Amino acid sequence: MLMRSLTATLFVLAGAAPAAAACAAFTGVTEAFNAGDEAKARAFAETAGTANCSADERTLVGRIASMIVFNRISTEVASGGRLSDHRTDLEGLKNNYGGPWQVYDALGDLARERKDYEEAAKLYQIALEDGSNKTLTPDWMAPDEQYILRLDRLAGEMRLAAPRPVKLAMRGSCKVSFRGVSIKKKSTPVRYVFGTADFTPEGVDAAKDLAECLRAVKPAAIRLIGHTDPVGSSEANYTLSLARTETLKAYLYNAGYAGKITTEGKGEDQPFKPDDASAYDTETLNQLHRRVEVDLE
Repeated sequence: MLMRSLTATLFVLAGAAPAAAACAAFTGVTEAFNAGDEAKARAFAETAGTANCSADERTLVGRIASMIVFNRISTEVASGGRLSDHRTDLEGLKNNYGGPWQVYDALGDLARERKDYEEAAKLYQIALEDGSNKTLTPDWMAPDEQYILRLDRLAGEMRLAAPRPVKLAMRGSCKVSFRGVSIKKKSTPVRYVFGTADFTPEGVDAAKDLAECLRAVKPAAIRLIGHTDPVGSSEANYTLSLARTETLKAYLYNAGYAGKITTEGKGEDQPFKPDDASAYDTETLNQLHRRVEVDLE
């Protein structure tokens, strides 16, 4: 979680959006942030809907108010408090103000902690997409490159661990560049019937989502890299991993992907490296290992 200061931000935001001068709530909430006045910031956020503010300004007013609360939570957690004690506050910020991304990131951490991997995948993905929205996430509030990569990595891990498919995009179309940071490799949760190269019903849903993502991104070529868990012989796992990529390749072509697809099998040789392996039982770890990576070339 991040703690930021708005000390020099009023000038930047006003310079970037001159019309903000007409939005009293925008100016007021920024001053409240600089003063660390949570109650005053909330009051301005509540009046933003009726003030002379644009839709983007109203959203930013709420997010700046959210950041004051988030900074308080961050300070308390950094001092030894439990993030879980603040779940209600974080949920309130999400529901009332729709962000910012730091709130979704923190809620993703909580969902992961209680092993709700499906919810965690959605929350991390929203955090990633929200943090890349330059209109509603000004530079002072934005994640840096390493944090963008972290959010993508965690979203991908949670998709693999989730019992049901989670879409590759939560808000709008699929993207592989976030605030100028290119992410050209995705681990997909395409599931197969045990020991075969046939999709499960969940696998079909995940393959369909991948096809939709590729239609949005339009890469000229992709490489599908298959991986298995360590159950079974190394030779059989290599053959199975390659066969599974061929099944996905055929599906993507039939779904309309017009680029070049190459396939590669790794078998069990490159197991997935989770953020915290101790959080998973053996079966879930094996589920993480069973994956197809999509490398956009």
